[in-house]
Amino acid sequence: MGYFNKNNSFLELTKNQKASLLSHLKCFVKKYKGLCAQEILDEFIEDETYWQDVGNVHFEWIFEYFEKDSFLDEVKMYIKDLLYETEQKERQKPFLEAQKQKAKEMRKKAQEFKMSKTPPTKKQLYYYKKLCERYKIEQVDLSEKSRLDLRNMIDKILKDFSE
Repeated sequence: MGYFNKNNSFLELTKNQKASLLSHLKCFVKKYKGLCAQEILDEFIEDETYWQDVGNVHFEWIFEYFEKDSFLDEVKMYIKDLLYETEQKERQKPFLEAQKQKAKEMRKKAQEFKMSKTPPTKKQLYYYKKLCERYKIEQVDLSEKSRLDLRNMIDKILKDFSE
């Protein structure tokens, strides 16, 4: 299986018809991804026929195309391609999750590195002093401390006195 060329398919449809059909089929395939391509196509035709009978048609123009085998073949090929893409995404999911986790760790490291190079904020200094007053802790000299150091000191105080 491979890449379905959307540019060379559904040439008889207008740009808007094609876009709405492909979008609808994408959602439809997600809904019925446990079925094979032919079964999904049959469900699609049955669904559109039902909505026509009810009087709430998605695509008024599609019923004339249901008579053409070439149109149905293109729809079936597109459905197969969507099923293949879905299968590939499922296979790649663990890899992508691991990548996300690694990126999250890297952002945290970068943030901590940046914090280690910057001086503490006025809010941090004020909060640290108020915590020391509240819990009667002797204050440490803060002149050589970084924003990261102060954050860790505040976290330690909060952790120690919350228990």
